[in-house]
Amino acid sequence: MNNQRAFYTLGMVFLMGAVIVGCYKSDDFINPVYNCNCGTVNYLGSEIPLKMAEIVVPDSTEVLSRSYHIVADLRTAEEVNAHAAAHDLTFHFSFPILDDVVYYVQQDDIQHLVQIINHGDETEPIRNYQATDGNIVINPGAAGEEETVEFNLTIRQEVDGDLVGLPIAFSGSFADTIE
Repeated sequence: MNNQRAFYTLGMVFLMGAVIVGCYKSDDFINPVYNCNCGTVNYLGSEIPLKMAEIVVPDSTEVLSRSYHIVADLRTAEEVNAHAAAHDLTFHFSFPILDDVVYYVQQDDIQHLVQIINHGDETEPIRNYQATDGNIVINPGAAGEEETVEFNLTIRQEVDGDLVGLPIAFSGSFADTIE
């Protein structure tokens, strides 16, 4: 009888422990929305906040060398909440040296690439664009200071080295601190 009572008591302790552990309530998951509060882009008539802006001095021997990279999320709020595949607009451009304030795409040699990266599009997940007209205005900052960039461009899709499709207005501004 003592063995039976001990077995029953042990079983109840085990069951109560499982109930306590099994009833753990965690906080509700909140999907992070990445927004650096550092700028916006205007694309296809919509103003889109940037989720990232990065300014780098790529050449340590030239303090006015610059490389810029920005990213904006093209998904709707509903798509973000539903964890839809990434759909980003990225813009990368660089200068060996900042020797002016305003740079004109048609006159200055600006290394640049605009991309639409859509992981939900199986037929064409990456689309490359090149600027055909417009300008980039840079107010350079020194180490520890804020640098601001504004751009107003016309872009066209590039397929196999050829520009295709209609021109698209693409503009924006952003700021970051030079490290």
